[in-house]
Amino acid sequence: DLPSHLKLSPAGKAPRSLQLSRNSGRSSGAALEPSAPAEELSRSRDRSLLQILSPRLRRSPGNFLRKGERNTTALPTAPPEPTLCGTPINGTLNLSHSNLTQDELMLKLDEDLCKAQLDRILELDISHNNVEMDLLYLFTLFFHMENTLSIDASFNKLTINILDPSSFCEFPSHQLLFLNISNNPINSLDTLCLPSSIKEIDLSFTNISQIPLNFAKKLVNLEKMHVQGNHFIYRAFSESENALPMCTPPPGTVHINAISFVRKEVGTPIESLPDKVKHLRMSNCSIVELPEWFADTVEELLFLDLSSNFISVLPNFPPSLQHLDISNNDIKVISPSLKSLSNLTVFRIQNNKIMGVHTELFPSALKKCDLSKNKVKVLSLTSALEKLEHLNVSGNLITRLEAAGHLPALTSLDSSHNLIPELPDGFGASLPGLKYFNLSGNKIS
Repeated sequence: DLPSHLKLSPAGKAPRSLQLSRNSGRSSGAALEPSAPAEELSRSRDRSLLQILSPRLRRSPGNFLRKGERNTTALPTAPPEPTLCGTPINGTLNLSHSNLTQDELMLKLDEDLCKAQLDRILELDISHNNVEMDLLYLFTLFFHMENTLSIDASFNKLTINILDPSSFCEFPSHQLLFLNISNNPINSLDTLCLPSSIKEIDLSFTNISQIPLNFAKKLVNLEKMHVQGNHFIYRAFSESENALPMCTPPPGTVHINAISFVRKEVGTPIESLPDKVKHLRMSNCSIVELPEWFADTVEELLFLDLSSNFISVLPNFPPSLQHLDISNNDIKVISPSLKSLSNLTVFRIQNNKIMGVHTELFPSALKKCDLSKNKVKVLSLTSALEKLEHLNVSGNLITRLEAAGHLPALTSLDSSHNLIPELPDGFGASLPGLKYFNLSGNKIS
């Protein structure tokens, strides 16, 4: 209904702000004067933005926690502008690497203005942005995305600041299966509040130092869990004790502020794990020992990555385990308990301190084994490895390589960079299926 000499043109960074501009002519009967003061236009833009943000403002963190309060002012809702809402393509809404802020994300996922678009989102990617907000408040934006299966919010500035969310930590019927919140400054999982439907979560590099007791109860359907790059270290002193004035100790005093044992009265930093977990990555987590209840709790575990930790004794594992990576640790001996892993097919234990290998202790189902970069001196390949297909023993101190049994399944053997002077008689006959054999960097003359 604007006069003919006026047209609408977007102006400013405020979403849905409108500016009146003038054509060549001017009508004395114009309903709106285009030369209105700048203050008037600014107020108009502010009101327009407020109309859009009002549903979110009513659910802001402050109001979200004050459940008894109600907003009595009903602001009119402006019709949506198509460019404001995030529009998914083939079910995927990719907003990654967009330098998005909290306010901009709220506009793109507004439940009132963008409902049609939200219903079509199956996968949401908001990674690598500048979203700085509480994780629980972020999930209020997802309440009405009822068909979303996957959310990637990694590499942002998400935190968990709400002290007690238990009174309102209830999510509507949700289908969310995958959540990636890695590389965020989360710091603690004590008050974590997420939909229980999640089956895979990535908490890598979030600076958490503990998996609390209530974690397993909150994510009862979790099957895959990634926590690599965090540091689960038992601290010998509490924060209050550390806060005491420091005095200069007398000569010869040893001051310990962190120790490597977790079997203490105060407990382990890993207090719980969901019992349905099948895939667990805990590499580079400063772990020295698994809790005693581990093998009896995660009875469905299939894949476990404990690489790049400080484990010195091979822990007990559930018999269900199929893939075990415990490379880059301080293990010196392969214990007989390994034999009980009857389903283990992949075993990676490279770059440890193992000096002796007794192949009769290996599970009979083993197909791939990496023993490289240890301190093994003698290796005898027996029939206990009848299903073994790939073996890497490079970078050891092996002086004698023996084939003491028939290994028809072995197709790849890497024994390079050892001290092997020769191969024993009949070595090749014991390995009829061998297709790749690396003997480089030895002492063969």
